[in-house]
Amino acid sequence: MSTIRASEAPPIEETAESTIVPEPVPSAERPQDPYWPQFLNRASDVEIRARFSRELNAAVQIHEAVLSSYCCLALLEAEDNIDSFEADRIYKALSETNSGRDKDVLLIILSGGGSIEPAYQISKICKSFAKNRFIAVIPRRAKSAATLIALGADEIHIGPLGQLGPIDPQLDGLPALGVTQALERLASVAEKHPGSAEMFAAYLQRALTIQQIGYCDRIAESAAQYAERLLSTKVHLVERAGQIARELVYEYKHHGFVIDLAEATTHLGSDWIKGVSPELALAETVYSHFEDVDLWLGMVAQKRIIMVGELKSEPILLKKERR
Repeated sequence: MSTIRASEAPPIEETAESTIVPEPVPSAERPQDPYWPQFLNRASDVEIRARFSRELNAAVQIHEAVLSSYCCLALLEAEDNIDSFEADRIYKALSETNSGRDKDVLLIILSGGGSIEPAYQISKICKSFAKNRFIAVIPRRAKSAATLIALGADEIHIGPLGQLGPIDPQLDGLPALGVTQALERLASVAEKHPGSAEMFAAYLQRALTIQQIGYCDRIAESAAQYAERLLSTKVHLVERAGQIARELVYEYKHHGFVIDLAEATTHLGSDWIKGVSPELALAETVYSHFEDVDLWLGMVAQKRIIMVGELKSEPILLKKERR
């Protein structure tokens, strides 16, 4: 999250009717548009989306060389999960902007993960629409299913705060592998303490169905298969694809484990993983604008923002869920 200086962001005063933000101290560098917090107090969703796109398009012009070389896409979702909606949006954007495969494809990713099937499809679609190369750029986090998307890229560019993660499928918010490991632990306890077996059986009957327990094993194996298929498209990784896939699915003990630039390079090699590039500089500019606006949306308007599709398209506004 960007650091906000006190001179730029006066304290917010809340009333029962609305959130009122004092006018900021004038600055010669401040744009003509109202400061975002004041703007959000009275702006419609249409106006918010339009201003976001206008400012983002202006900010990225310093990266014109990258913009002209790629069909640039974004999958930026701070809170949402990847599913068929994201796959449809990415396919639509590619069909409309790069149907002739005239450019390589660049996808900027910010995601905590989601379903592995649409993630696999997104990765395959991006590669199939690319003239030669599909580049995945990770300015911050691309976890689990988002990591799977990146595995299909010809290069993965990871920022200083960027991170991939274990490809650990979830079941109703719980890691599938964690469910399996918990069952093994309960079985071990029951074996040592036979009197507890009936209690554990009754608990499991309430918590999980037989179908869900079976699904946990199958979905983890599917994740490894998808990862291996994507990795096998890299000539220098063909022989190790199966091993790397299983490491990414089974080796890490926590769903949120940080696979940063150094860790990713250890697994995948410096030929594939890049730490400094013009593409990453573009992604950092995009992320900075996205994060700043998303912050103010949550604080002032109780809304949030996502970007899925062409980089130049308007974002989507959603109501922020209370935690």
